[in-house]
Amino acid sequence: MLTRDEKIAKLGKVITDRATVLLGKDKITPDSPEYWGINSALKFTAANYGEQMAEDILDICLTMKKRVPLTFAQLAEKNPQFDKEYLEKALQAVSESGLVEFHWENLDGKNPNHEKRWVLDMFVPGSAEIMMINPVHSDMFPETADFFERMAYLPLAGLTEQVPPGGAGIGMHVIPVEKAIPAESQSLPIEHLSHWLKKYEGHIGVSVCSCRKQQRIRGEGSGDIEADWCIGVGDFADYCRETNHGRDITYEEAMEILQKAEDRGYVHQITNIDGENKIFGICNCAVGVCNALRTSQLFNTPNLSASAYVAESDGEKCVACGKCVETCPAGAVRLGQKLCTKDGPIQYPRHELPDDTRWGEDHWNKNYRNENGCIQTWPTGTAPCKVACPAHIAIQGYIKMAGDGRYQDALKLIKKDNPFPAVCGSICRKYCEDACTRGTVDQALSIDEIKKFIAEQDMKAEHRYIPPMNSCTRDKFDQPAPTSWPSRATALWYSIRKPPPAAC
Repeated sequence: MLTRDEKIAKLGKVITDRATVLLGKDKITPDSPEYWGINSALKFTAANYGEQMAEDILDICLTMKKRVPLTFAQLAEKNPQFDKEYLEKALQAVSESGLVEFHWENLDGKNPNHEKRWVLDMFVPGSAEIMMINPVHSDMFPETADFFERMAYLPLAGLTEQVPPGGAGIGMHVIPVEKAIPAESQSLPIEHLSHWLKKYEGHIGVSVCSCRKQQRIRGEGSGDIEADWCIGVGDFADYCRETNHGRDITYEEAMEILQKAEDRGYVHQITNIDGENKIFGICNCAVGVCNALRTSQLFNTPNLSASAYVAESDGEKCVACGKCVETCPAGAVRLGQKLCTKDGPIQYPRHELPDDTRWGEDHWNKNYRNENGCIQTWPTGTAPCKVACPAHIAIQGYIKMAGDGRYQDALKLIKKDNPFPAVCGSICRKYCEDACTRGTVDQALSIDEIKKFIAEQDMKAEHRYIPPMNSCTRDKFDQPAPTSWPSRATALWYSIRKPPPAAC
């Protein structure tokens, strides 16, 4: 007779993707992340359905194999100790816990009648995210956040350099937003966001972001809004609705969320574990927050988040504003690569790739959150005037636009970083002119005078420009607490200890 801890360890080994556990090098103990996740799901079930139900769903899970769907009849045959009525209740309980998911699909060709089938999920992507998006689970049991973070890290540490471009079915796949793909590029529909939303229209849902919520619980939050960023589609959206993990939205609402994400410079990713014709979610990921992006950023191996598209700049149209530097989630682009000094052009080292050298932890970028997510003005990779400016205004960009007579465009560019150009133009200390490299040749450009001229255009009513508001409030995203809960215990906990809203 196995003890509870032994059962959890056994189930953890069935689900985990951690090679050291699968090979027998490491054992699952109460100090293992696999244990934390399964145990938190059992505690959540106990709070809602009682201790006996928690023990019973553990036994049910042990009769299942990872990602092998089973019908109710098959599960009843494997669990003859339970009558059908109790088994139905147990399957509902284990589905609410996040350990098991259900769907009606026929991807494997064994479900032509689209019967409801239950699947023992993998940890990531899978049960860890489901536990996190539950309105109260991870706040009740904060170890769930540690479980998610570790299981998104340990299975991939030291292996990402072996993954080919596109991720080879691991985790997530980065896709550009539709408007960024020229029609003449003949891109496949799979790369278009609307392709997936149209395919699953009528079965689209939304939930909080599991990664942002994880970081908030772990005290590592970036201040990003948690609510309504992760879009579920197809049977997964139906599962989330039926288990109180999310709510239904329309196609138009989904496109509105994607546009808000685009305005904030987030990265659109789709799930990548079920082949080319199926996804179950679209995420809008922020640099330094997303566990999926971390697989390429921390381990310094871009293949895991490689897109099928590569951005290129047009030298004739580029005004060197630097906005691509600020937006690029991988920190891959820099300004000033051909910057000249009085001693000649600066030679910058080329980035090493796993294909060219033996890859180890010494090649990881452990400061990726700061470098890729926060530093927008690199002293040796950005225009020196932009670095010196306290507001980091795109100086090169607006000067080029002004030189072309595009004063309104120049004003728009300035106002992306500085809403009060006329005021600042009058009292500016002119650090930018001190840093101007033209001063090493003859004299610095009159940057401040150019900005004053552009700002004066804004004082004329016919040229007044008000930037579109990219609000960081919860107005559109905040939703009332669900009106139904798995049990009175969860509802009571929520009423007493409702999680605080995410910082903005």
